[in-house]
Amino acid sequence: MSENNSPVDETTTIEILVQSQDGSIIIFNVSPDTITKKIFKIYCKKKQMDYKTVRFLFNGKRVSPIKTIDENGLKNGDEIAVVLHQDGGGFTN
Repeated sequence: MSENNSPVDETTTIEILVQSQDGSIIIFNVSPDTITKKIFKIYCKKKQMDYKTVRFLFNGKRVSPIKTIDENGLKNGDEIAVVLHQDGGGFTN
């Protein structure tokens, strides 16, 4: 019985799906040590969106742009939702 406790192979790539609110999906094949901000900026460029106006969510929580795919807990086949950022929502009297 041998256990493989070695770190992730540098040549390993995983597939991450990024889905917009209109249902369109862009698939990224990236290594687990890729900083997510890189993916987000490429996505925004392809969709002609401003990076600062959207938020990226995984299981309802924001994905940190300064962490890697692995640090954010993303696995092969996971889907990130893209939503427009909206301020406000409160009421005034």
